[in-house]
Amino acid sequence: MNDGRLVRHCVLLMLPTAALMLLGAYFLVRVVPNIVANERAGARSASKEAVEQLKDGMIEPDFRWIYEKGVEGGGAFAEMFPAETTWKEWDAKGQVGKAQWGWRETPGGRIVWVRIDKSTVLGKATGISETDYAFWLWTVCPALMAALLCATVFAVRRLLEYAKLRDDFLAAAAHDLCTPLVGMRYMIGRDDAEAANLNERMLRIVDNISDFLSHGGRRKSPRPEPFRLRDAFDAAYRIFAADYAEETSGPVKTAGDMDVCAYADEELTTQILWNLLGNDLKYAAPFGPVCARFANDGGFAVMQLVDEGGGMTDAEMKKAFDRYWRAKTVLKTGKGGFGIGLCTSRECARSMGGDLSVEANGTKGCVFTLKLPAYAGRS
Repeated sequence: MNDGRLVRHCVLLMLPTAALMLLGAYFLVRVVPNIVANERAGARSASKEAVEQLKDGMIEPDFRWIYEKGVEGGGAFAEMFPAETTWKEWDAKGQVGKAQWGWRETPGGRIVWVRIDKSTVLGKATGISETDYAFWLWTVCPALMAALLCATVFAVRRLLEYAKLRDDFLAAAAHDLCTPLVGMRYMIGRDDAEAANLNERMLRIVDNISDFLSHGGRRKSPRPEPFRLRDAFDAAYRIFAADYAEETSGPVKTAGDMDVCAYADEELTTQILWNLLGNDLKYAAPFGPVCARFANDGGFAVMQLVDEGGGMTDAEMKKAFDRYWRAKTVLKTGKGGFGIGLCTSRECARSMGGDLSVEANGTKGCVFTLKLPAYAGRS
């Protein structure tokens, strides 16, 4: 589970939520007060306009209140504005002593009033209201943010559970396969080279799974030493030699500087080359010749495996080294594979200070390029 890529995926999964949480906090702290202020100012402006119309006689008042007498004719407004109401008791939001107008909030809207002389007040019921955006926004937004956070935490937990289940399955498969395969190695004997090669392939597949699971800090450090890159290639190719010979394309050809030396872990390098040769045998060799080219390039020992197979699109080449990824065209062939060989190979190459990449071979096939630190002491 100590997997850098898995951690990055979890972080990427949480980034949108973190961004939305920050945006939501900014909205509540900086934007909501402006919305509330604008709503308050709009309601006040509408109230003042109604008061001006009431004062100028442009609209009929709903009631007239006389000091110490109350509402003329009684009615529905008499209880709201009794005769003993003082000027200070009208509405705290009113402007008694200044503009001498104000309003009182009611369930149906706002009653606006204006004092037209020392003892008389005119009132009018309006549909003007001030929406309490602060309450709704401060209630709904945090609830949505909390729901988003819970959903993200749930998604991350599911991702981690899936990754653990996946690794546990692969670990169990590797363990269960390894024991009988080792026993088969001793039972085969030396006189059945083909069976020995098949057994070796299975063991290397198990090694791939084990290396894949051990990545993320638990992999043992490479032990660099000088060796001929061609020797590592021969060790890997030996397992596939008979199969390549049977293909219509024939054996893998070699070209370039056969004496180029790398300074890396020879065992890991052999594993990388085994993965590359195994992939080409399944997907490229049946369609054309495969060639291994060796060179020394700017301080790197380089081996390129060039094929004339079906090739990959630009999008497929970008994903070729992703874990568990397999091209749709490969899946349709029904050929086996876990989608971890290239991923593990690149990780091994980079752990030794090198790299593994892929590019198109013109209009047909691919070129896989392995670069490893060159041995500076080579003559």
